[in-house]
Amino acid sequence: MKHIKAFTMAEVLITLGIIGIVATMTFPSMLGKFRRKVLETQFKKSVSVISQAIMKTKVQLGSDKFVDFCIQYNETDGYYASKECYDGFYQNFVNIAGNKSTYMRHYNINRTNEIIKTYNGLQITDISSLAGIGQGIYETNIMPDGSFLNMNIIEYKFYINVDVNGQKGPNQLGHDIFIFTIDKNNDTISFANKPQNFTEEEIEDGEYGEEFLKERKGNPCSFTSKQKANGIGCAWYALRDMCPDGSGRSYFECLPD
Repeated sequence: MKHIKAFTMAEVLITLGIIGIVATMTFPSMLGKFRRKVLETQFKKSVSVISQAIMKTKVQLGSDKFVDFCIQYNETDGYYASKECYDGFYQNFVNIAGNKSTYMRHYNINRTNEIIKTYNGLQITDISSLAGIGQGIYETNIMPDGSFLNMNIIEYKFYINVDVNGQKGPNQLGHDIFIFTIDKNNDTISFANKPQNFTEEEIEDGEYGEEFLKERKGNPCSFTSKQKANGIGCAWYALRDMCPDGSGRSYFECLPD
């Protein structure tokens, strides 16, 4: 009579336990990588659609310079061409990202009571610390692809604020929320603030007419800064696919948890 070898119940339970421990250790890392990859894909899609919408609107306006056309200003009417630019851009964005057979619809979304964190998650940012350039983050529109997007012209600059995945998390500057400008020279998507990193002492010793200017000075995309505007400069790194810590990793690979 043959003797059939088999695992004992104890051996099976020990094996399952080891598998469970390994899975517990590796799952958060795998989940983090997946989340970063999703954000990267959504970011690239948003940049692509925004860029296409700018160029298409520019052609429709019949202007060689989109930004120059949109920021035309006089004391009586303010930025009098802005509505034409906004409406044209939204329509083209919808046509590119959504269903071309449907009429353009965008709905106002008020996020002033939502928690929106800084790049490293150490602070909750607010509308006052971002001042005018971040207005479109808190008062925005839902687009056909589920993203939130708004644009505003202030100080003769054209800003575009986008949350690449809308209501979904992490609702964090430099992760799913980015502030762009449109470059006046070539009408391409650019960054709101170029990084100029200062030490905490240099920031504290500076002179500021407004508190939001202090929040914006230096450290615009930092792993350690506790400034409430930390993240407004992350578009500079994301558009170049560079990690802010200088490690040589890609931008989304090094997102802080």
